[in-house]
Parts: sequence; structure tokens; C-alpha cells
Amino acid sequence: MKFGILYNIDYHREVHGSSASYYAQILEQIQLLEELGYDSAWFGEHHYAGYSFGAPAVIATAAAERTTTLRLGTGVSLIPLHNPLRLAEEYAMLDVLSNGRLEYGVGRGFLNYAYQLMGVDRTESLDRFREGTDLIIAAWTAERPFSFHGRFWQIEDYQFFPQPVQKPHPAIYASGTMTRESYIYAGMRGLHLCTAFFIPDKEGVRANIALYRKTLAEHGFDPSSRDVAGVFPMYCGQSRAESLRYGGQCTLNYFKFFGSLERGVEPTTARGFGDKPIEFYDEKGLVLLGEPDYLIERIRWAAQFYDTNYLLFEVAQGGASHQATMESLRRFARHVMPAFK
Repeated sequence: MKFGILYNIDYHREVHGSSASYYAQILEQIQLLEELGYDSAWFGEHHYAGYSFGAPAVIATAAAERTTTLRLGTGVSLIPLHNPLRLAEEYAMLDVLSNGRLEYGVGRGFLNYAYQLMGVDRTESLDRFREGTDLIIAAWTAERPFSFHGRFWQIEDYQFFPQPVQKPHPAIYASGTMTRESYIYAGMRGLHLCTAFFIPDKEGVRANIALYRKTLAEHGFDPSSRDVAGVFPMYCGQSRAESLRYGGQCTLNYFKFFGSLERGVEPTTARGFGDKPIEFYDEKGLVLLGEPDYLIERIRWAAQFYDTNYLLFEVAQGGASHQATMESLRRFARHVMPAFK
């Protein structure tokens, strides 16, 4: 089992101080992750309300400068909102500067308002995502000038620079939640998978993961060679009660924030999230909140139920303090990780 941290976090001035202090705390946590033996740190992309990172490649590059072994990912890079050649350049440079440590999570995002901000028609998001991902892969793997003819991008005799360190290209993790087509696409293209284990329809997620593995095999890829990464909110406390009290409140704060982000009349998967007490999410196994022994038990269940080999934990959310986050990360690494390493 691999363990990473996904920074999909919400900025709180009263907790984090200035923006400079906020980013400094995140980078201090990143250095601790490497010291403690975590496998990766991933950075989300969002563009308003102080949510995640507008430029995840920048924070990941800063993290690369402060680490040597920790892998650095995106959770996720919003392909339809950008020119894919610009993304290819930014993240290939990150792979070079980190000496081959990029894990590139890609997706379409869930917020209509983000598409409005960037002036992109969301009805085109699926086609833009797939074509953009194909173009990024083409650029990363081209050994000579190439041409590309798609619906949105027409390129003639283009030479890409810099080539990524990892060959044939950095690991790509395609996101999937409840849409079967997302899992099928990832399997057809032989990509790794990243999904969310806090979705209430656990059986639906489980069935889609099985569909992904089946599709991999049908298209000539070895399912055992591909990661299935799943996201959980996590807080490792001294006791179950303390974890539910503090970690649970921070998680619920984040869920409510997450559920209030959308603007406009068309509902999305985010709307209404967090409208139930933390006990609802805990009893359904949608969060990892507890003391080490309890988390070991829950992770063993998740590994078997979802057939996953890679867990990404959302931490530092909902107003969680820097100190509490550091203590949780330390406790998990010292008392939980050894059971799986």
C-alpha cells in the first residue's frame, strides 16, 4: 500500500495568517512527509474562493526544491480549462526539475463556475479532456517534430521541449467518480486511476473500479501494473473520541465549504455535500478519523473492498491548524504505516 497526501485545502486567514505564512506551512508539511516516509504529495487545482491552488505546478516545483524522494502529483490538473501544450511544458519541466518524480493526475473538474471563469463551454469538457490528454502524451513521447489534428487543436511540425525524465512519460492518473465512461476511458488508454472513497455510493465506486480493471485487460494492459488511487479525508488522533471531535469538525467544515462552492442554477456533485453530521460519513466508512489501531483496521477493509493499492489523504482542511496537521501526520506515519510497509 502506498500513502500520499492530497492538498485540496481551503484557506482560512484566522488560522493560516498571510498567504506567505500559509504556503510556508504547506511546504514545511511537505518536508515532514518525506522525512516520515510518505510516498507522495499531490496538489489540487481550483480557481476561486481560496480553494486549493490556481497554479499547482508552481507549488509542486517549490516542493521539489525542498525534497529529493517524495513524488509530486496533481489532484487533478484540469485539462479542459487550458491549452494542453502549456500544461505539457509546465509539468514536463516539473518532472525534469524533480528528477523524474511527477505523478500527473488529470480530470475535468466538477464546478460549472470554473468553466465560466475560464470562458470554456462545459458541454465540451469531455472532448477537450480526452483530446488534451492525447496531445500531452503525444508531446511528451515525441522524439522529433510532430503534427496533431484534433477538434480543438491543430498543430504542424511542432517540437516539444523539455522532454520528461520518466519514459515513455510520467505516470498519468485519470480521475473517475460515478461516471462509468471515465473508468472505461482510463482502462482503454492504459492510464492509472484516481477516484474518491468519500462518495456515499460505495458499491458504485467499487463496481466502476472492477470495470476499469476489466477494461485494462481487454485492451492488453496488465491490471496489476496500474495503480488504483483513492481519496479519503484523514485525521489520526490520540483517541477515537478526539479524532471525531477535532478531525471530524474540520472534515465537516470542509465538506460544507466544498458543497457551497458552486454558483448558478445547475446542480453538480458538490452541491449539498456536508449537510449531514460527521457520524453519517464515519458510520458509512467514507472518512478515516480515529486512533492508529482503528485506522489500520479501516485501511485493511478499504484495500479489500475497493481493490486499491494507493491511498491519498486529504488533510489540513476545514480550518485544521498547522500543528494539529503535523501531529496527525507524524502519528499516522509512526503507528499506522508500518502495518502496511
